[in-house]
Amino acid sequence: MSATKANINWTAVSHGSTNLTRVTNAMFGQGGSLIHFKGDSDLYPTIIANVDNEPHASITTADVGTLFGITPGTTATLSATLNDAKGASGGAVIFTMLNAVAENADATAQHAQFGTITGTWKAFSSDGSTPPLTIARS
Repeated sequence: MSATKANINWTAVSHGSTNLTRVTNAMFGQGGSLIHFKGDSDLYPTIIANVDNEPHASITTADVGTLFGITPGTTATLSATLNDAKGASGGAVIFTMLNAVAENADATAQHAQFGTITGTWKAFSSDGSTPPLTIARS
């Protein structure tokens, strides 16, 4: 079966050796930032340049204790797989964020409801030019 070009549900989510299960939401962002140039009598930008990239991620899970156990400032590889909607080969997207620094974890729970926690990460490049966030297909 060929890839569906649609994805559903997260698996194999981890920060270093800490496996994150019961994941209900995850987000990976490239963190691009653009600047615009106008001069003379320009009404519209004549140059747009990408001058800053700050990759980031967030993960929400029902496993409050495990995620809250990751100390802010902890650096490790953050990875997660977004599965092909029908499990087709080549349709899953594997996100890998090297040098992912745990930023924060916010837990919440309402009476008679499941609690959740959302963790956030930011990443740095080891040499200033290699992107710390990449994807692969499987």
